[in-house]
Amino acid sequence: MARADAVSAAAAMENPANPLVLINTESGPMYVELLPGEAPLNVANFLALAEPPEMENPAVLPGPRGYYDGMRFHRVVPGFLIQAGSPALYQGEREYATVRDEINADALGLDLEPVLYANGEFNPLLDVQNEEDLEETLLRPLYRRLGISGNAQVAARQDEIMSTLTDMSVKDAYAQLGYRYQTTRPGRGLGRGVLALANRGPDDNGPEFFVVLDDAPHLNGKYTVIGHVVEGMKAADRIGATAVDSLALEPEQFTSSGRLIYSIRQVN
Repeated sequence: MARADAVSAAAAMENPANPLVLINTESGPMYVELLPGEAPLNVANFLALAEPPEMENPAVLPGPRGYYDGMRFHRVVPGFLIQAGSPALYQGEREYATVRDEINADALGLDLEPVLYANGEFNPLLDVQNEEDLEETLLRPLYRRLGISGNAQVAARQDEIMSTLTDMSVKDAYAQLGYRYQTTRPGRGLGRGVLALANRGPDDNGPEFFVVLDDAPHLNGKYTVIGHVVEGMKAADRIGATAVDSLALEPEQFTSSGRLIYSIRQVN
């Protein structure tokens, strides 16, 4: 069992006024400092889901549960991330909001990162692995922006397309996909220990979250960061040791997977 405690976790916080939450898991505790100064709307939504609703009759048992109580990390990519909170696996009645992104692309330096390097290679931050990635991430959104339709127009406007790509930043490329950025609050990248919200695209932040096990700069600009682990990464690493990718309901009452979340609660 990985060990951590609230006193040493509080001492490790960047700002003791920030919320400190305990993610109490089968593999041990993880203490996470939430960052309302960077993502206030999404931090508030996460806290509201984590805490149980108020009971009209406190004598009634069992007590009300927070959204995450009893869920599991359903997606584990060793050396990359552990993910939990999918609405597809939630069996209660809690409603949740969908909150807009709170990302500062300029603070991440994405406004200074070119899409296309002078040697003709695409910026690795775009994580373009193949032609399909290139079309989806860059070219089709660019064609829509320029009003280009059909191969004939693509061929006729090659110089314009190349000039636009040469002048485009990674921030511009993501903005084409619908991401909207703020500049009034600070932001940080998705490094080891960061807790961010999973999404299916821009402005689609709900209850699902992930903890990054290793630096992942290619995720910067596309996911809202709401906190970072200040103590208990050993628990995250233990959970992240075995690959899992399943949204199926998993009745594991008699086996220990290490992925169970007992509860998530604010402790300060």
